[in-house]
Amino acid sequence: MSLKTHIKFVLVTIIYFAHIYFRRLPITLLPLIREEIVLTSDNIGILVSSHALCYTIGRLLFGVASDRYSKVALLLLGLVTCAACSVGLAFSSHLWQLLVAMMFLGIVQGAGWVPATLLVQSWYSKSTYGTMFSILACGSTFAGILQPFSKKFYWRHVELYTGAGMLLFAVVCYLGLREDNVSPEHIKDEEEQDANPEKPKKKSGFRSIIGSIVIWHISFVYLFTMEMRTICETWVQLFLTDSQLSPDAFQITYEIGGLVGTMMSGIVIDLVTRKFDVDATRRVIAVSYTCLMMFSAAGIFEFPELSSIFGFLAGMFVNGSINVWCMIASQAGFTRIQGTVSAFISFVASSGSMLAGTPLALLISVFGYRVFLYIFGAQLIVVLFVSSFRVRLRMDSVRKDGELAEDDEGTGVCSTVVDSQQSLTNLKKETRISMLFALYATKKVKPFKEILAPANKV
Repeated sequence: MSLKTHIKFVLVTIIYFAHIYFRRLPITLLPLIREEIVLTSDNIGILVSSHALCYTIGRLLFGVASDRYSKVALLLLGLVTCAACSVGLAFSSHLWQLLVAMMFLGIVQGAGWVPATLLVQSWYSKSTYGTMFSILACGSTFAGILQPFSKKFYWRHVELYTGAGMLLFAVVCYLGLREDNVSPEHIKDEEEQDANPEKPKKKSGFRSIIGSIVIWHISFVYLFTMEMRTICETWVQLFLTDSQLSPDAFQITYEIGGLVGTMMSGIVIDLVTRKFDVDATRRVIAVSYTCLMMFSAAGIFEFPELSSIFGFLAGMFVNGSINVWCMIASQAGFTRIQGTVSAFISFVASSGSMLAGTPLALLISVFGYRVFLYIFGAQLIVVLFVSSFRVRLRMDSVRKDGELAEDDEGTGVCSTVVDSQQSLTNLKKETRISMLFALYATKKVKPFKEILAPANKV
């Protein structure tokens, strides 16, 4: 790849970093804000839930828009609006003003992630996509690492100066990315489909998305990870503060663990998929991270004095899980509606963030913080049960004759073997073991005795 492409990638990563920084900054500063602006637990729950609700709606709207409009324009629109909202927060003195600013911040957050991932996907090959995707996702963890230091300054000054600085940086980003400021062309794709009537037809729009069990499966399991992220970013810090412990060490180790988990998940996926099926690898890693994050989070509430250690583990597994599920979501749909599919999955999954707002505030007020242990245990059972069905991770297209067809992107090793006429028993031992892993995880071919049979068997 050229140096110019890498420079553009750096600019997009910084823009995404700014989106996450501005989204999380008011949440991080809540302990300081509530000292100056009196906020009860119910007020905090309303702020968190409304912010998460607008964030959910915004990701859906901007995800759909990314399939129709310039991704660069959407990124810059989000950056400028986030910076303006940050300046507005600096002058807020009442609950309703905080609420309005945080709702606007939530809405424009959707202009960051989906357009950024689609740009990265267009710049880099499949063999490096996992690594570059993970580097982009690290913008979230870097934002979290810097935020504890913002507590050392007056919160209004932090909001004001960072917002004004990013307004100026938006001009630099426009100059560096203006050649990619073009809208997607759908007319050519439609003409090609009309010229090739034998080519599998692919439904577009919400009808095919809503009717896909693949999308609902991914969204449902991903929901628990989004909920856990909100718990770690909000309730854990309040829990440690109420326990007379400083949350700063937890947040720093949580973000460092997130950096490790994000990069490790992407690199491992790129390495393992050279021998194993892409979807199978992503599924195993994503479910494993999701389960392990619940054990780590439970340790924080059970042993608050060890919050730094469990914070590192929670950050690693939460952010690693988010990274893999986002990677799955970014390629779960057909090429023409990838942005819409990714946004819809985030829309459904982000309801987990809303559940971590007012509903959790009510439970905590009744049962205390120990209620988290029971919640994590129940969710762990649900995740393992739902994941045991091994639903596909990509949408299917259907030919006119009603037969199942794969999407253009393919599904890696597994689709190649299934579509070929070669007997699996003729494969080498190492390859047959790889096929066992792939076919088991994607539940495409049974029984497995054919795969495990000796290669020289007649």
